[in-house]
Amino acid sequence: MAVYTSLSDSDLENFLYKFNLGKLLTFKGITGGVTNSNFFVETESGDFVLTIFEELSFKDLPFYFDFMDHLAKNNFPSPMPISDNDGVTIHSLKDKPAVLLSKIPGEIFSDINSSKIESLGTALAKMHLLSSTFKFERENDRSIEWMKSTFLKLKDKLDVEIYSMLDHEFNYLQNAPKNLPKGIIHADLFRDNVLFVENDIGGIIDYYYACYDFYIYDIAIVINDWCINADGSINEEYKNIFFQAYESERKITMEEWSAIKYFLRLASMRFLISRYHDLFYQKVSELNKPKDPKFFLKILQQRM
Repeated sequence: MAVYTSLSDSDLENFLYKFNLGKLLTFKGITGGVTNSNFFVETESGDFVLTIFEELSFKDLPFYFDFMDHLAKNNFPSPMPISDNDGVTIHSLKDKPAVLLSKIPGEIFSDINSSKIESLGTALAKMHLLSSTFKFERENDRSIEWMKSTFLKLKDKLDVEIYSMLDHEFNYLQNAPKNLPKGIIHADLFRDNVLFVENDIGGIIDYYYACYDFYIYDIAIVINDWCINADGSINEEYKNIFFQAYESERKITMEEWSAIKYFLRLASMRFLISRYHDLFYQKVSELNKPKDPKFFLKILQQRM
């Protein structure tokens, strides 16, 4: 989360006029993230989160909010999109799409423990099971094709040895496993997208990379952020706790187990390329600092 679009009190008061939420009490920008502008909003009716979309268009957004609504209505800890008095969810604010969401309980923890890992494994499996009953699909905008095209833009900005290593890795990643279980995945389930109340999950947020893809890819993304040591290697204890919790809800197939090493490398490449892109093509923001790609380079080297 970040702030690229500034708001005044009057901007927000005019926006909230469409909702039956009472007077605006306070609001403040949310730091972190790289894509959208986000604000905590307090009204007489309670607390909410306002997101202004800097890249996604109006036509892109219904998928994400339909999915979040689907999860929330099935008792999954996801924010609920808030409709205005006319039943409209997606609005225009500063000539950009904007949506008001319920504020879910909990806080982000960069330091984790085995109980949090267990809670996450159970929650991700439940989300994957619920995704099987969701009727819409969306392609992965950060596919291997996106990674390669973005990588080519970085040629003059990367160290020659790093560029050569990544180029070689793309040759390996071309041979993707097929015919694995698929559904809607979160595709960005890092530590800053999960809120905890003590060791229990209060909510999962930021579904704006959600797409129709392999479940094992979602799992690999989680392993690469949640189950690692300081040097980027996999923390076997946390990994085993995560898998045990996940499989208490959804069994991983033998084909998925066979493909996990490939997807750990693919997930490493996806976020390494994203972070290089955000570093070299940084957007101007009030509250944002690009994430350092060096750590994901270390992770990719470990997975290779």
